[in-house]
Amino acid sequence: MMRRRDREVTDLAEMTAIMDRCDAVSVAFAGETPYVIPMSFGYVCEDGHVCLYLHCAGVGEKITRMQADPHAAFAMYTGTELIEGPSACSYSTTYESVCGSGVLRRLEKEDKRAGLEAIMAHYAPEKEFSFEDRMLAAVTVLCLDVQAISGKRRAG
Repeated sequence: MMRRRDREVTDLAEMTAIMDRCDAVSVAFAGETPYVIPMSFGYVCEDGHVCLYLHCAGVGEKITRMQADPHAAFAMYTGTELIEGPSACSYSTTYESVCGSGVLRRLEKEDKRAGLEAIMAHYAPEKEFSFEDRMLAAVTVLCLDVQAISGKRRAG
């Protein structure tokens, strides 16, 4: 439950608008010790369900952790500007953020293409891209099926 209800964003359309303005997402992978890493992302929102798409190497820490426990959390934010105050404790920043959690899965074949299209649409929405079968076979694309999501903002 969010402590500052006056800053809570509950509308999914508003949350996805914030996501559109974010440059990266930090993904926290489960495991014995904490592991969080910023990643490029794309997403789709269909019927009130969000899937975050991520690409990475086919081996390494992310994949090892995902295979051991597919649960993950994420956070992204944008719009930070300093808010000055008369004392150190009254300084703050503006922000818009979206956080959540879900279950990771590795995509196969044509699902990879859809994931890469979502990622590229996030960073270059005015362009169209094609993906060769050879490239699709080489790249690893993950989907974080979002099960819980929340948004928050602080204006100046």
